[in-house]
Amino acid sequence: MPEPPQLNVTPAFAAPMVETRHPDPDSLNRALKALFLEREGAQIEPKPKTPTLKHNVFESEFSLFSWPDDCVQTLKQFVVGSVIRVVQNLNGYSDEQMQQLRVSNHTWFHITREAGYASVHNHPMASWSSIYCVSPGDDEGARNPDNGVLRFLDARPASSMYLDPGNMRMRRPYGHGSINYRLEAGQLIVFPSHLMHEVAPYHGRSERITVASNFWFQAA
Repeated sequence: MPEPPQLNVTPAFAAPMVETRHPDPDSLNRALKALFLEREGAQIEPKPKTPTLKHNVFESEFSLFSWPDDCVQTLKQFVVGSVIRVVQNLNGYSDEQMQQLRVSNHTWFHITREAGYASVHNHPMASWSSIYCVSPGDDEGARNPDNGVLRFLDARPASSMYLDPGNMRMRRPYGHGSINYRLEAGQLIVFPSHLMHEVAPYHGRSERITVASNFWFQAA
């Protein structure tokens, strides 16, 4: 029998989810945690007003990366550098082209305590967003695998309107459903800002601390 004709498959509408790790996060995260808890206690940073529904979450203002503290500037170098690498790699920019871009950001920290969560949202007016984990809080995964997970919703809302054996077991990037991250200390997730995401209710005795950033690029 003749060979069947070739199938040309295109990964249409795929969204890049990038995960990386700080190479030495322990001392950095200890310093960040101490600083953030101090600033929260002093209440010197006003909480921004955002439309995202949150419960039992402290949120700093959006200018975190302007703070002069050594730990913040170390984190800034890692986060901004990682996002720039993502942009250069996925757009195919040369080093010279990257030097012609000016990057701006809003960056802030969250401290989440017992039963805290953030409802479904995305980040308009930005092209890339990131979340860095300073402390994941208590690990209750054995009892509740969804405890405090960072959950990204399927960007194709109609993709699961009809499921049968012909499509229900397709692998990524074609599969259906959400993508969950149980964040670990030092982990950085970089993602397109249009993706809808949420933080599931967190239950634990210690603080869950993360740093969020939004980025946008302009020609210099």
